[in-house]
Amino acid sequence: MADWSKLPYDIIHKVTTCLTVIEDFLSFSAVCCSWRSVYLAKQWHPGPQVPVLMFCDDENSSIRSFLSLYRCKVTNSELPEAHGRRCWDSSSGWLVTIGSDLEIRLLNPFTHVSFDLPPKSTLQIRFGDFLGWCDIIERAFVFRNPCTSNADEDLVVMIIYGAMKQLAFCRPGYKSWRCIKEADHSHAHAHAEFIDVTCVKDQIFAVSLMGSLVLVDIDTLVVTSISRHNPPRDVALSLLTGGWGRLSLVKSSGDLWMVYQNQQGNRRVESTAFLVYRFDLDEKQWIRLSNLGSHTIFVSDHSCIAVCAGRYMNCESNCIYFVASKKEKGWPKRVANANVGVYSLRSEVSRHLCTGPNIQKYFSFPLWVMPTLH
Repeated sequence: MADWSKLPYDIIHKVTTCLTVIEDFLSFSAVCCSWRSVYLAKQWHPGPQVPVLMFCDDENSSIRSFLSLYRCKVTNSELPEAHGRRCWDSSSGWLVTIGSDLEIRLLNPFTHVSFDLPPKSTLQIRFGDFLGWCDIIERAFVFRNPCTSNADEDLVVMIIYGAMKQLAFCRPGYKSWRCIKEADHSHAHAHAEFIDVTCVKDQIFAVSLMGSLVLVDIDTLVVTSISRHNPPRDVALSLLTGGWGRLSLVKSSGDLWMVYQNQQGNRRVESTAFLVYRFDLDEKQWIRLSNLGSHTIFVSDHSCIAVCAGRYMNCESNCIYFVASKKEKGWPKRVANANVGVYSLRSEVSRHLCTGPNIQKYFSFPLWVMPTLH
């Protein structure tokens, strides 16, 4: 058997120039100690990445499985930092986690770097006594370098929390969550239940349950309505008539997009359809897109990620990869089956990609995670 540790440094370094995706970087670092020392010393500048699907088969295990479209395979990895904790994914690659100890943390599942976030006790939770620890946070988001008065700080963590779906944010190192103030009662978004947040061109946008779009200012801790046409008419009709759907915001090449997912109530892959809109910042209105061009969207219960697809990434452009979640009765021990599907905007048809495991805990439901080393 070859002794890889004895290869000359220049050859090892030559190998690193052939790596393009973070999965390969991490595999490179695991070959042996000498290769890992090269990995740690090198300033990596990965190219475009494609999300991987993270899931867990056993609620009592620290093993997490990762479905890679790039490699067309599932690999298992120890992730003790996520054991027994509910996780939320983000387009930045960081996970926000919470456990029964009520400690909230920020975790990079690829490098295992973790930061403590402010405690749950600093959140202004209405009707909090009725919530279990799994339900305190509804959704979580991690952004890089939004425009604030403190430009040197890198990561911003924002959450939708509590029964009233309020907004709060913090940065690593903060001692308490900064809760976003409600608007005046005369505004349409006063007491709005928020369902998604994204950051585009250094601005943070949020959308309410009924599709109203607002701008979130984390310096003044207030929200401002920015659209006079909320939401698009066909989406509004579906929401008003009780159709099963989900609205997601996503950044795509500097534009703000909204993705509407409709599963016709039964949440099967074949019955899932999508509508995609681009927000015109000048006209303050949504414009429906019939084609995503070279882009691909990844949608889960908790996040929406858009990438510019490359052939080497083994994902199709002008398509939406999604997790069709079918949750049964029996909270909190409900069983959830996760099937991954692909929706083509060209054919307007969904097809089955793969079948996920039967999940015994809601907090371990599959997540799209964007690989990152930083």
